[in-house]
Amino acid sequence: MIKSKTLKQIEKKLDEDISKEIELIKNEVYYILNKDLDLYFLKEFIKYYPRKLLKEKAEILLDTLLNYLMQEALKNIKNLDLDYQYEFFKENLREKIKNKILSENGGFKPQSLRIKENEDLLDKTLTVAPGIAVSAGGLIATIAIPETLPLKAIPAVSTLVGPIYVVKKFKEKNKRLKNIWKKQINTYLKNAKNELKSWLLKVEKNFLDNLETFCKKLDQSSVENIINKNNINYVKIKNS
Repeated sequence: MIKSKTLKQIEKKLDEDISKEIELIKNEVYYILNKDLDLYFLKEFIKYYPRKLLKEKAEILLDTLLNYLMQEALKNIKNLDLDYQYEFFKENLREKIKNKILSENGGFKPQSLRIKENEDLLDKTLTVAPGIAVSAGGLIATIAIPETLPLKAIPAVSTLVGPIYVVKKFKEKNKRLKNIWKKQINTYLKNAKNELKSWLLKVEKNFLDNLETFCKKLDQSSVENIINKNNINYVKIKNS
């Protein structure tokens, strides 16, 4: 029902949407990574938060793709008889596919980000007491965030648990460690983008298969209606 040319256009738009969402994830993660926060906290943050964002963005992109597909399907459905249009809306194909993807398969499942940090660099900042951390030279480098400050007041940190330390001063080696992590995040998101696109194309195939099945059912129903009408006419003629 949906032409191959139209599908290519949909996939092109979808690819652009994926790129935008991946860029948003990178910007959000970088925003926190660039903050003067405790390195141990940042390490845990980048291990789990990008994956969380990917799952959220995947659901947004799932809705986007289904909207694209439904829009094209409706262009063809509107040319059918009202009875067939009613059957199509009753089928509720969009929600049927979405619920199946999110319930049976659990949605998009990105890989966890495996951090390969230089432990020697990471150990340059050591937490020695609640709220206080020291560098290798013994200089006090951090202060604690007051317990009265709600976690949600800190962007993108509210989902994480544990003490958060604001780092006042980092040595150059610690900055290099962050750059190492940024490269790993870039690689991770690049691979995740390909995985996400592959997952969404499977959703597209699932939608098209269900749409084809529905159209075949309509065709069969149409044939049966013609046969029934002919039978009725035959009976009328026979009894007249």
